Amino acid sequence: MTHVTEDDLDDLEFDTLRTGDHISAARRLAELAESVSGGVSRANVLLRAGEQWQHAGNHEKAAELYRKAMEDGGETYGDPRAYLADALFELGRSEEARKLVDEIRADKPRDPEVYRAVAEVLYAQGDASGAHEWATSGADVVLALRDRAVGTGVAGSGDGPGHADDGFTPGPDDVAIAEDSLEALLRLRYRARIDLGRGEDDYDALLDDLLKNG
Repeated sequence: MTHVTEDDLDDLEFDTLRTGDHISAARRLAELAESVSGGVSRANVLLRAGEQWQHAGNHEKAAELYRKAMEDGGETYGDPRAYLADALFELGRSEEARKLVDEIRADKPRDPEVYRAVAEVLYAQGDASGAHEWATSGADVVLALRDRAVGTGVAGSGDGPGHADDGFTPGPDDVAIAEDSLEALLRLRYRARIDLGRGEDDYDALLDDLLKNG
């Protein structure tokens, strides 16, 4: 077994950014996934390996690794289905990709990064309307978490999953992590609105406030 930490994986990916050798990184990560122990899950390493294959332009291999991450069932960042959907879109298998997106939506994820990932995938495919919907829902999740945690009365104006009364009471750390996603979600939403020819709204005003106070 090989003891691997998140820092080890981050270092490997940082080196890959410098060298541009995504294929070697993908192969190394795939090897590590078979013997990993310690602070990271096998599924997490498989997901990172898939990303490296995708950066290398090999979407078939990326899809294979993403599926293995899903089958493993271990803890991962985000949702492997969003990454698999991205690879499938690139492979021209849009129907399969859309099915995965629908599955994610049905699960009503609490992690705003999942909404951001799906929104980015759809935006890259020219689906500004879908990207707008997912980015809005992700922003609603953040705002609802903020509202539940601190009782400010500030919440999104939409009816996204973030407003479901599911008994979940987040703590300050949950909110802080979610807030990190808010600006990216609102930026993507704004770009989609521009493409759709829509005027500014309350979410765009919130983005302006974030940028002014950032």
